Amino acid sequence: MNHGVLIIGTGPAGVNTAETLRKFGCKEKITMLSKEPFPPYSPPLMANYLETRGASDLIFWKGRDFCKDFDIDCKTSAEVGKVEPKRNRIVLTDGRFLEYDYLVIASGSEMWIPIKCECPAEESKEKYYNFKSLTAVSKLLKEVDKGANKAVIIGAGFIGMEIAITLRRIGLSVLVVEMMDRILPRMITRDIAEPLESIVRDMGIELLLNRKGELLKGRETAEELLLSDGTVIKGNLFIAATGIKPNISFLSGSGIQTQKGIRVDPYLRTNFDNIFAGGDAAEVPDFITGNIYPHAIYPEAVKQGQIIAFNILGENVHYDGGLNMNSLYHFNLPMISEGAMIAEEKADEELFFSRNNVIRKIGIKDGKILRFELVGDKEGAGLLHTLMTQRRDVSRIKDALVTKKYNQARHFMSIFGP
Repeated sequence: MNHGVLIIGTGPAGVNTAETLRKFGCKEKITMLSKEPFPPYSPPLMANYLETRGASDLIFWKGRDFCKDFDIDCKTSAEVGKVEPKRNRIVLTDGRFLEYDYLVIASGSEMWIPIKCECPAEESKEKYYNFKSLTAVSKLLKEVDKGANKAVIIGAGFIGMEIAITLRRIGLSVLVVEMMDRILPRMITRDIAEPLESIVRDMGIELLLNRKGELLKGRETAEELLLSDGTVIKGNLFIAATGIKPNISFLSGSGIQTQKGIRVDPYLRTNFDNIFAGGDAAEVPDFITGNIYPHAIYPEAVKQGQIIAFNILGENVHYDGGLNMNSLYHFNLPMISEGAMIAEEKADEELFFSRNNVIRKIGIKDGKILRFELVGDKEGAGLLHTLMTQRRDVSRIKDALVTKKYNQARHFMSIFGP
């Protein structure tokens, strides 16, 4: 290789591609690009960064000197303008171009914000904030340090609730607006959400459910939010947590096939043999349902980065698909959710168990586990994960699984087999 491996993005997919290449003997040049001015960081640790007001280096989970330690040319504040696959090069927005032998697109995702904003602010001023990047979190932190004390968060998904709880912990007044009937609507069902919502309200966080944010208004920045029912919410820190979309606009005209994200084959290769994609930017099949869409899940990005590296090295490693999983610790109550998203596929039956602040729910389809949700006690999560991913028929042991009678479940399994 003359030009080596070029990686767009320094998130978990990009970092694990580079690290795996080096660990398994790649001596060629590796270049990583980030449009942010920071060394590689871990997105799941941004709440910790905000809560410590930027004092913790834990977010740089590979160390600030990761690129130096692994002999990687890391170019920060470098934004890709376009990709030219036929010329094996990319063009940066400042006009520079970089050539490659292999290209890895791990450009992540960006906020999807479907709310109109009537704020005649200059482009240099923030109308609203988000929690999608360390750059965005740093701007948010500056506003908190300047005295912003009333936060309005639009969206009660994973990111929205993480921001809400973190800001409440550092002393802000927090209100969350969600268009669905519960918090974490893509992750959990109503009966699981209710006890968590009680915990959230006990923290002092106000929840407005079944309300849709329609319009942000203000002078220089957002100062009030108009809801679908006509209610006007005032605040001095408006944060969008309304969803994400793959960051792939720079691929326009490149010939790289995209739909919602970048289309890839089972080896995470695009329609160009020397271009791979992974992380939030790539469309991959769901491990449980087979449906194809971007999986914005940290462990999957890590796995995809490793597989891309092995395939660049010629190993032909197959990616079996992404598994949705989320685990929250912010409620002072352990919670884990795995499997098909609630809106994606309906279970034939749902088994429910609740006792002493412990809730267990297992969705079954065609005798196999489709999803499971555990609150208050994560015991047995590993067993449920294994049974689900191995697509085992649990028809005879489903009641024992939901009530934690694991000895009985294992007994049945030993008799009837897979």
